[in-house]
Amino acid sequence: MVSETKINCNVEFFGLSPEMTDLYDAEVEIKDGAGLPELIAALRRKVPTLEGQVIMPDKDMLQEGFAFNINGEFHFEDEEVHVGKWDRVVLILLSAGG
Repeated sequence: MVSETKINCNVEFFGLSPEMTDLYDAEVEIKDGAGLPELIAALRRKVPTLEGQVIMPDKDMLQEGFAFNINGEFHFEDEEVHVGKWDRVVLILLSAGG
């Protein structure tokens, strides 16, 4: 369930090239319990260079070959996953391993 409470979610980056972003992570503000589309939209706003390379243009979906690892499990944007305050979130290029 998504609450109206806002949380800061730190998203670590793994396997992304410097052309995509030279950051190791980004902190985004989302609603507690937000789904992956909301997380992706927040990432697009915070790190615009991800759009087109990692995030589909004008869509809250990841490009093929990318996924989120949340608390040790891989997730894709079409799943019913909700991100909470204490979740460890990693955006990963799947070919980079992990």
